[in-house]
Amino acid sequence: MYRAFVAIGVIIDLLMVGLLIIVFGWILDSWHDRNPWAGPVVTTCWAGALILSAGGPILAYRLRRRAAPPERIVLAVWGPPLVLVGLCVIGFVVFTPKE
Repeated sequence: MYRAFVAIGVIIDLLMVGLLIIVFGWILDSWHDRNPWAGPVVTTCWAGALILSAGGPILAYRLRRRAAPPERIVLAVWGPPLVLVGLCVIGFVVFTPKE
């Protein structure tokens, strides 16, 4: 059960990396926005999410090879998706689109 939980987390991390690579065009387009802060902020958030998502499975593998506690391995794999979902929920609650 533990290995399946970690494997599902790795799959979700890799799907997030694929999604982040697909939306790179919109990230580049944010540099031409009217707000001067939009480009750097969006690019920084995108890069941070990409690094966390791509690095999570690698970190989990290294932790498993060093016989780390299972809690750390699960946190390394499931941490980035939980942080990204939490930030998105908070962002949509705080900055609700105006009709």
